[in-house]
Amino acid sequence: MASGGKKVTVRVKPQRWYLGGFAGCMAVCFTHPLDLVKVHLQTQQKVQKGMVGMFGHVLKTHGVRGLYNGLTASWTRQLTYTTTRVGVYEFAKNKILKDTGGRRQRS
Repeated sequence: MASGGKKVTVRVKPQRWYLGGFAGCMAVCFTHPLDLVKVHLQTQQKVQKGMVGMFGHVLKTHGVRGLYNGLTASWTRQLTYTTTRVGVYEFAKNKILKDTGGRRQRS
């Protein structure tokens, strides 16, 4: 009981660890074109184009959809790797807090 005899209730929110995977997928939607162009630049036999030139090349040869080639593989990685990482973090955090009685340990 809190001071003054009032009863304090604590609401525990459910952990939504899976949202980490969805957030990762949304981030990939914005970063994938950059990563695709980076890979094209890295796999040139000899340096012919820079970043902007390669963006133009991909757009001319494959269109806007070409910037998103391989996006499903990136989504799969985020849904497995990032979701697992966030889920393990939440589990470990809750376990540590339970074992320490909710006190944070100083390093």
